Amino acid sequence: MGYYDNPDAKRVIDCVLRRNAIMFANLGADSPKKDYEKAKIEERQRLRKIRRYDSEMIDRLIAETIDHTV
Repeated sequence: MGYYDNPDAKRVIDCVLRRNAIMFANLGADSPKKDYEKAKIEERQRLRKIRRYDSEMIDRLIAETIDHTV
């Protein structure tokens, strides 16, 4: 069961994605590059913590965060 089959998994994944989006939205254009790097590390850590809910989806998201480096 994963994101589309399990309402609890969907809720947890959506919550983490929302928190990650807010974290990046709060970084300004004048934020130093190291702040963006820290945010990307935290984003991947959060995603790894919830991997058990839908490993295929989370693995794709982690791969996307690695491919789009600052």
